[in-house]
Amino acid sequence: MKHLYIIILLAILMPSCNALDLTPEDYYGSESFWKSESQVDMYVTGLYAELREKYDMPVTLGEFRGETLISDVTCMGQGAYGAPMTNNMLTKDNTGIEDWFGLYPNIMHINLLIKKLEDADYVSNEKKSSYLGQAYGLRAFYYFYLYCTYGGVPLETEAKVVDGNIDPSQLYKERATPEQVLNQIKGDIKLSEENFNNTNKESFDKYEWTYYSTELLKAKVYLWSAKVTTGDHKASLIGTDPNNSDIITAREALLKLKGKFTLVNNFQSIWDALSKNNNEVIFSIKFDKTEMTNWGGNWLYSTSLFSNATDLDGNPLSGDPLNLLTAGPLRYEYKTDFIQQYSNDDTRLNSTFFQFYLVDDNGNKTQGSCLTKIMGHTEGGIHYFDSDIIIYRYADVILMLAECENALNNFDGCASYINDIRNRAYGLGHSHTYTKGDFYENEWAILQERDKEFTGEGHRWFDLLRLRDTGDKPFVFSAKANYGKTTPILNTEDAYKQLWPINIEVMNSDPLIEQTPGYDK
Repeated sequence: MKHLYIIILLAILMPSCNALDLTPEDYYGSESFWKSESQVDMYVTGLYAELREKYDMPVTLGEFRGETLISDVTCMGQGAYGAPMTNNMLTKDNTGIEDWFGLYPNIMHINLLIKKLEDADYVSNEKKSSYLGQAYGLRAFYYFYLYCTYGGVPLETEAKVVDGNIDPSQLYKERATPEQVLNQIKGDIKLSEENFNNTNKESFDKYEWTYYSTELLKAKVYLWSAKVTTGDHKASLIGTDPNNSDIITAREALLKLKGKFTLVNNFQSIWDALSKNNNEVIFSIKFDKTEMTNWGGNWLYSTSLFSNATDLDGNPLSGDPLNLLTAGPLRYEYKTDFIQQYSNDDTRLNSTFFQFYLVDDNGNKTQGSCLTKIMGHTEGGIHYFDSDIIIYRYADVILMLAECENALNNFDGCASYINDIRNRAYGLGHSHTYTKGDFYENEWAILQERDKEFTGEGHRWFDLLRLRDTGDKPFVFSAKANYGKTTPILNTEDAYKQLWPINIEVMNSDPLIEQTPGYDK
């Protein structure tokens, strides 16, 4: 933990070379900086720059462990990235990620903003409320990822590293209990709401955290609170309960987004790099062709290895059918068994994947695929990986509403929301209308729909932990959720692996930090 805080200290006190990109003579941890509204504007812009540096977080933490990705070698013979996460072989010596995913500097910078805004009479009241709404919302956002990943984590809500000379040993901090972390998140959400209530909530930028981002996060947090037991936090929902307060709170938050956003008609257009910010997007991370690019190339084929390929019907393909112009290493590839869960008439299939066969000199075929959601676009003889990374979109609202109605024993309402998603996916006159089932049948239908809807968007691992199979067990313990396998992703004796281990460097740096239970063997 000392190592963690040293990183934070350096990040806060460093001048213009850091993510906040301030002028060399200004230190954003010093009193010389906090003098004008424009400086605060600059600082907040820096917070979003830091978020963009973590744009891979949803997929890394929320998808890699979902057992839908190839974990050894891709169809092009490239070693797949992501082990030991993609094969769920995490240990205390092989943790997959390090240093709490590097989120504490981001949190500390938010803490500093909150502190400095307390007495910032040079900032208008409405702008101050807007910035505080964003700050508390983003802090809850980061802590919720930490909570879902590690359970109990150190809670730091003060910017004390800028309060003069500090002995690093004073910064040692043990992990809070899961219940304490969850209460902190809920408290930040409340503060975010209260501050946004003093602003014009209808005027917002989808590249910034808004009131509606807070409400969507609130729904996620309270659904998790209701359905996932973590350490000393016990899930409040068993089976269905029309009076469960956590579920009711989640549903109320989601209903605030109805009428504010819509499902776009064409699923593929959601990720079109030339038509961003459609009305389905609630919050996203911007990638512009003139700025840094996303990691789309890692999900796409190499043009040099695509010389002998066909489509799935056997028709020859050119050496660059997607007009990528550049060579992608295809280090991330989805399993064919998962892709086959899509019906051929599901428009999400070809909007999500480009499928093909590679044919060797002996005529042997190897089926492969590329995820195309963040493919970007080609313009002027250059390919730009400039697709935005969508954090929240309205389809998530619809399927969480289905989940809420199911938990509240309103199975008709649950089926109706599922069909809202299917109607967009299959088009008019389709034959995939969902007929309500019991609680567990509906949970399975929701999971299947979320699997197809949000491929590559960082939801599956969390969905597996939250949605339940028969016996009220999470789907991570159910074989049917492990496509192409006859065994579950986790066995009951590996239940501790629902959370992640902490790398040894963190523990060596802070004697108060204990390993995630189960990994200390």
